[in-house]
Amino acid sequence: YKELITMPDINPDMINEPDPSRLIHGLRDTGYDFYTAAADIIDNSIAADASNININLEIAADGRKYVYFGDNGHGMNEDGLHNAMRYGAQVRENLASLGKFGLGLKTASSSICLKYSLISRKEASEELKKLTWDLEHVGDVNAWEMLEETINSDEEELFEELCGESGTLLVWSKCDRLLSKAYDQPGGVKEQKAIDHRKQKLIDHCALIFHKYLNSADKSHRTININVNGVSVEYWNPFYPEKSEQVLPDKLTKLPIITEDGSEHVATIKAWILPHRKDLSSEENSKYAKITNRGQGFYIHREGRVIHYGGYLGLWRADDPHWSLFRVEFDFDHNLDEAFRVDVKKSRILLDPALEEALKELLEPAHKEADRRYRRKQ
Repeated sequence: YKELITMPDINPDMINEPDPSRLIHGLRDTGYDFYTAAADIIDNSIAADASNININLEIAADGRKYVYFGDNGHGMNEDGLHNAMRYGAQVRENLASLGKFGLGLKTASSSICLKYSLISRKEASEELKKLTWDLEHVGDVNAWEMLEETINSDEEELFEELCGESGTLLVWSKCDRLLSKAYDQPGGVKEQKAIDHRKQKLIDHCALIFHKYLNSADKSHRTININVNGVSVEYWNPFYPEKSEQVLPDKLTKLPIITEDGSEHVATIKAWILPHRKDLSSEENSKYAKITNRGQGFYIHREGRVIHYGGYLGLWRADDPHWSLFRVEFDFDHNLDEAFRVDVKKSRILLDPALEEALKELLEPAHKEADRRYRRKQ
């Protein structure tokens, strides 16, 4: 039996559409920084089955700043491009995709720049298609109007360099929030150094956030390559399995969670205790273990992608050096998004109080053992 559901009549007097200029500028302040914004763009490239993702940060002599993201994914036709640029794009066919709300491309881009363009094609034989959001233009006309600009020769060359024959190129221009301050000499030595610092920090950020995708030995996810201004990003596994010990019994590493609809899904949890700093060489600690106060705690993965790291989500205090050897690997898939209330930036989760108690009980012995090993107690 099928229940017939009819749409209610819409009262046009009750339609209350948002102000385009106010909303599109307001969405700039959804909490992204440059690194979380860049990671959100990389998510889209991975969702498009890209194997190579190239990112370039550039600054002109007059101080104008640009960021380019190119990938060799499946690309988009005109309809796909239009949907990708829509605020609240249609749900992806693959629910396990790293893209989630249909907002990431737009909110991540506008958090850093006032103008961004998407250039794409599915086949080498097709013409490149381009659409642009210019927040200043939206403010001038106060309408949700994109721009259909001509693709210039520089963009064609960039597409070939960063994407190849097909794929997608995202261009951030008018980057008023790429750096945290304005410089007296735009494009000068100090501003160039600040851009170089951003490049290195982005490499470090990607090395952690996508470590399971960058590690060819990790067969749980397909392998990708990420390059930042020609520098290949090498993965950094925060659990340093070569020298650390996973102390939870195998039968306790699978955590069944029942969602609101009554279905059961399994999250994976592992408790790692790193070697004592005195048992590591300076190179091992600085390059692999990176033992610090801020490094302790949970590393939450959604579909293998790190969405939160550091701290104990309120289970324990996270500023005590005696627990700095303790790191928790927690991994879940898209089926548990609602259970953990994943946010738009995919950088935060919230735990149900009952789950908090279960995790604390499960991890308490390992937490105490990490403290003992730090203090060198048998």
